[in-house]
Amino acid sequence: MKTTLAVLATCIVASTMLAACGGGGSDSSGSATGTVTAPLSVYAGTWQVPCDDHELDSVTLSAKADGTLDVVTKAEYFATANCSGTALATQTTSANASITLTGSADTPVKLSTSGATTTVKVDKVNVAIPSYKTLITGSAVQYLTELGQAKWCINFSASSRSCILDTGTEPASSTSGAMYISGNSLYLLNLENGIYVPDEVYTRK
Repeated sequence: MKTTLAVLATCIVASTMLAACGGGGSDSSGSATGTVTAPLSVYAGTWQVPCDDHELDSVTLSAKADGTLDVVTKAEYFATANCSGTALATQTTSANASITLTGSADTPVKLSTSGATTTVKVDKVNVAIPSYKTLITGSAVQYLTELGQAKWCINFSASSRSCILDTGTEPASSTSGAMYISGNSLYLLNLENGIYVPDEVYTRK
C-alpha cells in the first residue's frame, strides 16, 4: 500500500493535466473579455489511477485565487482486488499540499518506458507539503499495535488484510518538478538525466 501524500510529493513535480485538445503546458493568455486565466487552472479536476490490488488512488486539484493549486489526495480500499463495489476504507491526510507554477518550457519528455523521447511544453512546479498526519477510516479498519508499532489494518476478508503503519506527524517538505497533460491523461513526471519521465499517469474521473 502507498502513503498517498508521500507518493504525490515525489511525482507531482513533473506533470499535470492540459486542456481537452491535448498537448503541452498551460495558457495564461486573456480571454475576449480581457480576463486573465490562472495558468494552473487548466489542471483543476479529479484524477484517478487504475485499481492496484484492492487500492484505488485519486487526486483532486482545485484552482485557488492566488494562482496555486490545492491538492487533495485519497486512497480507497475494496474487498475485491479489482476495486469493484463499495469502499471498505478511505485514506486521506490532515493537511493539503499546494502547487505553485515556476515556469513553462519546451522540454524533452518520454511519456512511456518503451516510447520515444519527444519535446513538449510542460509546466514546471513547486509542491509545498505542510506537516500532516495520515487518516484512515472505514467499516473494515482496525487500529492496533503489534510489536510496538501502531498501524491501521484493513480487513478484506476473514483471511486477508493489509496494514499501514502509523508514522505519526510527518514534517513539512517541498519538492519541484513539472506537469503535462494529453487528452484525458495527466502525467506526473520526474526529471531523469535531463529528460522528464512519468512517475504516475492519471485519467480524468
